[in-house]
Amino acid sequence: MAKTRGERLLRTRQASFVRASDGRFRDLLGSADVISEGATREESDGPVWYGSTSLIVTVPFEQPETRALFAEVAARDPHIRIRAIRIAKREASIRAGAPLGRASCELRISADARGLRIDVDLQAPLIEERRRGRMRGDHSI
Repeated sequence: MAKTRGERLLRTRQASFVRASDGRFRDLLGSADVISEGATREESDGPVWYGSTSLIVTVPFEQPETRALFAEVAARDPHIRIRAIRIAKREASIRAGAPLGRASCELRISADARGLRIDVDLQAPLIEERRRGRMRGDHSI
């Protein structure tokens, strides 16, 4: 048990606020080096894509501390995460040769010697009905 003297008159807190530019991040991700790998496996419910995509985003920061801060900001920005997942899903769909269904993703963002590294592991079922329809020339819905 402790005696209290009531609530303090003032409380102080120091914080840093960082704001990222969505347009600049879009440009950086658009010019990123993209490397993908993966394969389709036949599962009981049909074919499923398992793969990973790495994006290397070159940034103008030379100091490792600045790149580390940049990586921390990027890891918390939902727009960057969504853009990276969309790039990975598009890459996977091209490699799989068919559109993908709802994807399950794991995303890691870290500082890299060139700037920022984003790794996306992706698992998604293939949507085969559309692929078969296009192959037959069937355009009905």
